[in-house]
Amino acid sequence: MNQPTIIDFLRHGEARGGSYYRGVTDDPLTERGWRQMYSQCGEGQWDTVISSPLRRCRSFAAAWCEQQQLELLIEPAWREIDFGAWEGQTAEQISSRWPDALSSFYKDPVKFTPPGAESYQTFAARVRQGWEHLLAAHAGRRVLVVTHAGVIRALFAEVFNLPVTQSFHIDLPHACLTRFTSFDDDNGRFVQLNFHKPG
Repeated sequence: MNQPTIIDFLRHGEARGGSYYRGVTDDPLTERGWRQMYSQCGEGQWDTVISSPLRRCRSFAAAWCEQQQLELLIEPAWREIDFGAWEGQTAEQISSRWPDALSSFYKDPVKFTPPGAESYQTFAARVRQGWEHLLAAHAGRRVLVVTHAGVIRALFAEVFNLPVTQSFHIDLPHACLTRFTSFDDDNGRFVQLNFHKPG
């Protein structure tokens, strides 16, 4: 068996602006968000750090890499889903303007796309390509990916063949750290969930 690839996915910490559909809205971290991420990373030893281009991920990843003297790779595949017209809107605002839209989305995100948003199929395909590229480019290494809740849920669905709606039941608080280990041998690929640690 080849050396396993260890991939840690870190959700960004708390972002400014409060609780709303953030998606690609490029809010910075709060001071608390910075503390959450530093606390979660501790003395983590990674060979490679990859980040979403959005600054609530990228700013921490850049600071961490500078401290650890590591190169930072920015990968658009790990960006959050674009919620289109829902960007920057609270659940209450969305429900007021588009009655029943939220329930339609959570019931079947594959069939229901918010106005002007990235379709779930496009988003899931992007995450899948990012995953495949990571495993090919960084085989046998320890990798930290700084990303978003939606991305990590999409990965659970992809890696463990879960229905998308079931992935929504996975709690992903700010600065949650999730580790997957990928083993490749003559029988193909085996991916294991090692831990899912809240911040």
